[in-house]
Amino acid sequence: MKRYFFILFLFLVSCSHNEIFFEYHSFKQEGWDRKDAAVFHINIDNTTDLFDVLLEIRNNNDYPFRNIWLFVDSQPPGGNVRTDTISVDLADAYGKWNGKGISLYSLTVSYETAIRFPQEGTYTYSIRQGMSENPLKGISDIGLKISKKINQ
Repeated sequence: MKRYFFILFLFLVSCSHNEIFFEYHSFKQEGWDRKDAAVFHINIDNTTDLFDVLLEIRNNNDYPFRNIWLFVDSQPPGGNVRTDTISVDLADAYGKWNGKGISLYSLTVSYETAIRFPQEGTYTYSIRQGMSENPLKGISDIGLKISKKINQ
C-alpha cells in the first residue's frame, strides 16, 4: 500500500514541476465588474524553453450564459500591450457545464501554446470580462497558469 502512495506522490510531483506560475483572482459575490481586471505579474528568467499559457475559469450554477467573452491583455517587459478578445464555451448546447465539478465548475482553456518568452523580466497579463451584463454573476475566479512545454 505504501508503494502505491509513493508512486502517486512521484507522479504528482513530476507533473507539477513544469508549472512556473499558477494564480487565481477571486471576484466579489456580487459579481465580476467590467472594471475589475484580474492582473497577473510573472517574472520570467527562461528565454530558451517553450511554454503554454492557460486560463482557468471557475463558474457556478448562477452563471446565466453558455459562453463568456474575455479581453486578455499581455505585455512584455517594457513592451507594448497586445489585446486579444476570446470567447470561451462554459456549457454545451444543452446547458451542461464543460468544467469539472459539482456546484463549482473549473474549466482550463488554452490561451497560448508553445510560446517562447523573448526576454527576461516581468510579463503582465490582465483579464477583463466582455459580457453585456455588469456585474457578471456566477464567475467566482479566473486564473492564469504558465507551464513549461513537456514535448519540445
